[in-house]
Amino acid sequence: MDNQNAEFRRHSRRLFSVLRAIVRRGADGPSSKQDFAARLEGRIGALSRVHAMIMRSPQDGVDLEELLHGELLAQAIPAQRYRASGPDTRIAGEAPLPLALALHEIAVNAVIHGALLGEGGTLDVSWDRVTHDGGEWLRLVWQESAVGRLAPAPAGKGFGLELIENMLPYELDAGTRITWKEPGLRIEMEIPAVHLFNSWTHGERAAQS
Repeated sequence: MDNQNAEFRRHSRRLFSVLRAIVRRGADGPSSKQDFAARLEGRIGALSRVHAMIMRSPQDGVDLEELLHGELLAQAIPAQRYRASGPDTRIAGEAPLPLALALHEIAVNAVIHGALLGEGGTLDVSWDRVTHDGGEWLRLVWQESAVGRLAPAPAGKGFGLELIENMLPYELDAGTRITWKEPGLRIEMEIPAVHLFNSWTHGERAAQS
């Protein structure tokens, strides 16, 4: 029980730290009060969902596929518009928090500005195990495919891009790469295996919910 209480307190402190960061960062932009409130509500919702997953079974971590599908469902993305595939993967410790925020931001962007804005655009998310630089990594690829158009690269960096390019490397020692080219936005993340449970399996499954 003492270990569970300590884990809960540690996770709660980390959660509130992330909340303070997104409130401060969100207030820096030129958006209206209504836009700020809507974006903040969405980010808090993403944190609430991943918090529930972590607290359900702290010792087992968070299932990556469940985390991804939960965020896509929250953005009302139809099942026929996306595909997700990869090995059974559980994210350990506090790593699910920044990863959940990253998935939230790019899912929102896909719906508002990206491939899922127009008819026929699709999304493919895949993840697998890679080995390089003397270690193992989880590689996650977010690939949007627009139909008949390619959304232009943004003039500046919003919270979502800063999160992927700065927070993930800082929090998780992750490597990230963002590219705009046909067929659409592509984001690659590589997260060190230290943030994964040892039970991570090699068998791949493909899922569409």
